Amino acid sequence: MLQVMRRAVYIMLFLLCYVPFMALAQHAVDSAARERAVEYYYLQAISMLEQDSLDASFSLLEHCRLLAPESSAVKYDLSAFYQFLGNDSLAHLMLEDIVEEEPENMKYCEALVEYYYRTNDKKSAIALYEQMLEHGGPKSGIYMSLYTLYSEEKEFEKAVAVLEKLEKAEGKNDVISLHKVKQLVMLQDSARAIAAVREMIAENPDNLQHQAFLGDIYSMFGDFTRSEQIYLAVVGKDSADISSLSSLSNIYLMSDRDSLYCDAMERLLKNEKLEVEQRISMLLDYVRYKDSRDSTYVPLFFEEMLALPFDQVEIADLYVQYLLYRKASPDKVIPLLDTILSLEPDNRSALLQQLLFAIERNDYESVIQCSDNAILYIPDMLELYYYKGVALSLLDKNKETAEVLELGLSRRSSESSSDVTARSFSVLGDVYHELGLIDKCTEAYDSALIYNPSEINVLNNYAYYLALEGRELERALAMSEKTIKAEPDNATYVDTYAWLLFCLERYEEAKAYADKLLQLDSDKSAVEYHHCGDIYAKCGDINRAVQCWEKARELGDTSKVLKKKIKKRKYYSP
Repeated sequence: MLQVMRRAVYIMLFLLCYVPFMALAQHAVDSAARERAVEYYYLQAISMLEQDSLDASFSLLEHCRLLAPESSAVKYDLSAFYQFLGNDSLAHLMLEDIVEEEPENMKYCEALVEYYYRTNDKKSAIALYEQMLEHGGPKSGIYMSLYTLYSEEKEFEKAVAVLEKLEKAEGKNDVISLHKVKQLVMLQDSARAIAAVREMIAENPDNLQHQAFLGDIYSMFGDFTRSEQIYLAVVGKDSADISSLSSLSNIYLMSDRDSLYCDAMERLLKNEKLEVEQRISMLLDYVRYKDSRDSTYVPLFFEEMLALPFDQVEIADLYVQYLLYRKASPDKVIPLLDTILSLEPDNRSALLQQLLFAIERNDYESVIQCSDNAILYIPDMLELYYYKGVALSLLDKNKETAEVLELGLSRRSSESSSDVTARSFSVLGDVYHELGLIDKCTEAYDSALIYNPSEINVLNNYAYYLALEGRELERALAMSEKTIKAEPDNATYVDTYAWLLFCLERYEEAKAYADKLLQLDSDKSAVEYHHCGDIYAKCGDINRAVQCWEKARELGDTSKVLKKKIKKRKYYSP
């Protein structure tokens, strides 16, 4: 019996020891399984992300977080999702948690810094960068980022201190030194700024840029005497030093030393090392200066500049602009335009200026030639076809006019103005009428009025041609009425309106406008006198009618019907 009891005790003791052991073993199994599950789902999440399945990736990462809420990697990836979804507060908490848990992990720190940048929390970014400097690894980027933040926050002394730490870590170089000088200038610390530049010169005494930079620093702090001495020393070593010559010219300009300023500027402007944009900008400033003091010198200096073997097109173009500003004779400008186009045939401004001069001279052949030259390089510019078309029309080349305007309208760009489009259709309508293409004429005029319902020339001509054809007279009268409201003293428009009233048999109203037409102080055509005569005849004033008819004959109207009217002293329809 005793043995049985002992055995029972042993069994109880064994069981008491076995149960905790079994629980511990089960915990180990569960933990390992959880780790495997987290790893599996995490890898699946990354795979989904690489396949641009964002929703699936996000769901898998959230599942990982439930399984392993302490996982920094999971929280890091989830923080990016939450920032994307606009949940900045949760993303912020996750990033701060993982940085607190693994402060030496630069990837996590940089993610948090980026968050601070995005939310414009510069103070927190500065604090984190300072914390990152306490850990190992490369620090150059951190120093420069910290420097930038201090500078943006106007903590210039701290910015200088960071740069000095960077110098100790990596050694001195020009980039760091220049940044340091910039901060010292912001601090208005002239002594330290000058000392820093002098250190740069001591390390590289043959570098003239550093010496010129020292002159710049003295200028910034108002010591122009010292800066001038330095610039002159640099120019003495390199007579073509652009920076020093430019700085000297500014000093001479401020101190009103005209001859020294002009000498420095001309040496600078003739320096082949000068970039074209700088040259033209400085030349413009110099021309303004000289033009206000001695305008006769400016053309002479431009000729000197044009003789240089560089930037001739740009210099010539500026010279053209100056001559146009001075309202110089086209004879002085045209050779310059020829020079520009010989060097650069597609120069837009020169091509258009040549065309403008031809238009101003009423030189129709030149207008055609200049338009053709420009069309080669600007084929979608409707104005070119318009001016060429008008010139051809004035030379009575109606068929060629129609072809040119049709081509221009077919090539016009979306940027073509409505006014030019309307005027092009207007001229095309006139030409179609001259060619007897009445349907096309009507279509062209209708198109013109779509682009500009107030195009006066179209309204007048369209109305007059409808009167000649004896159709849509009321519509024609409405169009003509717009023209005389716009220009009540325009003889052509008054004549059209009077003649439409005549065609509508509103003779007394027509007579009032005939009276006005004859009173206008402008030359009248034979057609206008003929119309007035017909109107007076219909109103019973035959003496006045005959006077107008005879005037029309004097001006070249040789029609048989006019001779008959005068001879019979009576109106006859055409």
